[in-house]
Amino acid sequence: MQPINKGKLVKKLGRSTERFNTKEQVLFFQELGELLKSGYSINQSLDILALAHQNWQTRLQEMNLKLVNGQTLPDVLAKVVKSNILLQLRLAHQHGDLIDTLIVMGDNLEQFQVQQNKIRQILRYPAILLLILGAMAAGLRLFLYPLLAQWQTTPTSHVDNHIRVSIYIILMVSVIAIVAFYWHKLDRIQRLLYLTRLPVIGRMTQTIVTCQVAQQLALLMKSGLSLPEIIDAMASEKTLDDGVLLAQQAKKKLDKGLAVERYILETSYLNSALAGYFIRGHEPKTLAHYLDYFAKTQFKKFIQQTDRLIGLLQPLFFAIVGIAIVGMYISMLLPMYKTIGELY
Repeated sequence: MQPINKGKLVKKLGRSTERFNTKEQVLFFQELGELLKSGYSINQSLDILALAHQNWQTRLQEMNLKLVNGQTLPDVLAKVVKSNILLQLRLAHQHGDLIDTLIVMGDNLEQFQVQQNKIRQILRYPAILLLILGAMAAGLRLFLYPLLAQWQTTPTSHVDNHIRVSIYIILMVSVIAIVAFYWHKLDRIQRLLYLTRLPVIGRMTQTIVTCQVAQQLALLMKSGLSLPEIIDAMASEKTLDDGVLLAQQAKKKLDKGLAVERYILETSYLNSALAGYFIRGHEPKTLAHYLDYFAKTQFKKFIQQTDRLIGLLQPLFFAIVGIAIVGMYISMLLPMYKTIGELY
């Protein structure tokens, strides 16, 4: 391993603690997992990654220094990855298979990034058109309409129109502010329950939550942990991560004597099909294989759902743009025809 210049490292500490963006996280977890699987130690793997990615060098050197000082991999990643990812790494390090977790997380993050890029590409063109239309509408209101008003022979009152528009704007802003305030007051479990009630989004929410739960259980059960042990381990975490809150919610219900399968059937953000795997009474390691397969099918289903949503969004936004264009032409031509009629 290359010697670490501590003085130089301290000077670059501000830069080294920057978070990895989504693309960097995908590469980091995939490549680190593959290197560990090939037999390299964590320190050797980080050295190899530092040589392959020069822009990560300072961050990886700091990680290596912390590892040498006795910290665990989840601890050294605390400043460069998101809290939900850190929770999975910590649990995998303590109870499960860290290498498999790194590889699975990298693959899933890559799939999420692909879907996000698809949505951004589809929304980019309609968003640009709407911005152009908004600028044109502002130009018409500021320049064309006052000019047409000067040509009119009959007096018209623009005060009422301005008041009406102002009232509409105030009402819209008020409704958005009330909804945002109410949403902010809800805890994460309540938000999840509301999301599952929405059309289209509700199914997607249920699918991805079920996928993450099944995947996390599978990774931890491979090491022989039982479901109660996993729930206790997650619920005892001090972070406010979604996974911890879900585990705490489940623990409350199960401690009252509710069966696991009944809890799943009564929980709207979990697919009821998940309950079937717990009814059969499999051993943890056997159940882990079933849950791993189920998590993969749920993830494929989520990808299909997002693809369908993307297919709906594109024509919907173009329809909105088309209606906006027609409305703008009407708002421009009608005053012109009215003014011409008054002149002749």
